[in-house]
Amino acid sequence: MGETEVLRRKLMENVADLRDVRLQEVLDFVDFLRMRQNGDEDSILEVAGCLSGSPLSAAEVEKELYGENPD
Repeated sequence: MGETEVLRRKLMENVADLRDVRLQEVLDFVDFLRMRQNGDEDSILEVAGCLSGSPLSAAEVEKELYGENPD
């Protein structure tokens, strides 16, 4: 078995152990990597809107991303 096949198998095994809430995060990251690979990265103008508004604390960011109980 080649190195790529071993990595793919390990990835699938590790993903299978994740809770449902984490699966979306993995999918989002894979989509991000695929965009980078294809040269389709977002321009700064497309993400500039997310910088407007009042700043959030680290705790507020964690709550927004992962909910009340992230584990």
